[in-house]
Amino acid sequence: MNFSGPYDKQIAAQYRPSLCTPLMAGWEFRQRPVAFVGDAGWRALAKAHDWALTAPIRHDLLSDTWTLVITDTDQVIQYVNSGFEKMTGYATYEAIGRKPNFLQGESTSPKVRQRIREAIKQRKSISEVVLNHRKDESPYWCQLIIRPIMNRQKEVVNFIAFEKEVPFDESYIDH
Repeated sequence: MNFSGPYDKQIAAQYRPSLCTPLMAGWEFRQRPVAFVGDAGWRALAKAHDWALTAPIRHDLLSDTWTLVITDTDQVIQYVNSGFEKMTGYATYEAIGRKPNFLQGESTSPKVRQRIREAIKQRKSISEVVLNHRKDESPYWCQLIIRPIMNRQKEVVNFIAFEKEVPFDESYIDH
């Protein structure tokens, strides 16, 4: 069968302009955050920002006991390790480009949130226990240690949050 008759040519000519039109909606040109994956991911981030790591931070980065969340100075997530997905239920691509406070909810202590914000603003380390929520909205208590990361020029370029789920304790409420 030959489908190159006059009717087929007319239909093809009618739809040709739309087939040649480039995509111009804008979404295809938006930059997506670069996802750094696996152990090599945080190493690439460290190299890109010229981190000056202390021995304790290097030790914690290499340890499997912590869930890692690395943000830029504006608190936008640049990297999470595989433990993050296990603990929160969010995949890496769902976390990259967001701020970590998406894990918090109405039941998260405003006092704890304020202390975390102040420490980050002052570029200081902080350790807190915070009530976070998984993707399925179930709450969990999270031991959180946030440390600023400096480059070799002594400028803060990233923050690393070392996190792990901890059992509930009455002392966590309203502190």
